[in-house]
Amino acid sequence: MTKEEIKHIGRFTKKFLILLLVLFVCDRVIGTLIEKAYNDAPEGDVNTFSHSINNPKEDIYIYGSSRAVHGYDCKVFTDSLGYSCFNNGRENSTILYHNTILNEMLKKHEPQIVILDVSAKELTWRSAENSKLVLASMILPYVRRDTNFRNIAKELFPEELRKAEVSKIYAYNSLILPLLLGPEKADKSNIVNGYLPLHGVKEEGTPPELMDENDKTDVMATQDFENFVKVLTEKHIRLYVIQSPLYVKPFSTSVSLEAMKAILKKYNVPFWDYAFDTAFYKRQYFYDNIHLNDKGAKLFSARIAGDIKKDLEKDKALPVQQKSLANR
Repeated sequence: MTKEEIKHIGRFTKKFLILLLVLFVCDRVIGTLIEKAYNDAPEGDVNTFSHSINNPKEDIYIYGSSRAVHGYDCKVFTDSLGYSCFNNGRENSTILYHNTILNEMLKKHEPQIVILDVSAKELTWRSAENSKLVLASMILPYVRRDTNFRNIAKELFPEELRKAEVSKIYAYNSLILPLLLGPEKADKSNIVNGYLPLHGVKEEGTPPELMDENDKTDVMATQDFENFVKVLTEKHIRLYVIQSPLYVKPFSTSVSLEAMKAILKKYNVPFWDYAFDTAFYKRQYFYDNIHLNDKGAKLFSARIAGDIKKDLEKDKALPVQQKSLANR
């Protein structure tokens, strides 16, 4: 190798190292700015997630996917039962997400009542995989500062964790656009205690079929569902598992529903099925075929709150209107 070739390699190596240094500094500076925006985010999914793991304090917590987010009005529950309430639902999530977040919340706070809204596809593998991506987007911003979340990430999505450890920006990859848009443009600024109302009727016509893409349940999803139920029953926290109203062609059951019912029976936990309750099976109460609009959500929330009130009074498990709402 000639002296010129050695010099050329040296210059290339020097430029390459400088480029790496510039990229590293840019990643850390931009990542820090995004982290600050994340921590300051006042609304939306970021705030809902952050509240549930950092500052949980309400008496009632609602878990579930987008059907929970748009279907359970916390104010109705508080007005009816006298308990503070927070809707901890998350778009595109399933039991994998809910079980993880529940266990993190219980380390700091034990509510009086938990409501879990489930779907007929809750335990299928596609749902579990999709929920894993949602969970990753919420957990990765915490892996650098919280060992518990780092361990969760290491177990569930190790490749994503490695990327987040190398790049500070990567941890916020799926959240950058909502953070840049801000709450006013992100169309989630009207969230109240996690509840996001939908207004009007988006779709007309006859109810479509709701097809289940799988004929078997996912092992991880099934285990997480049982863990969710088990930890609450062991802590004597009142749990209600609910299938909320749908505007699709009626079906009797699904593989997921049967599996969940068997687990609930094992732990003596009620399953309340309102999927095709005639009181709600009306086009005027739905934004689309699977999500209640604000009018339907208020009506449904009042029904659930009333049924819970009757259940509590019947068993005298929790005296209604006992707790102070000063900390709401």
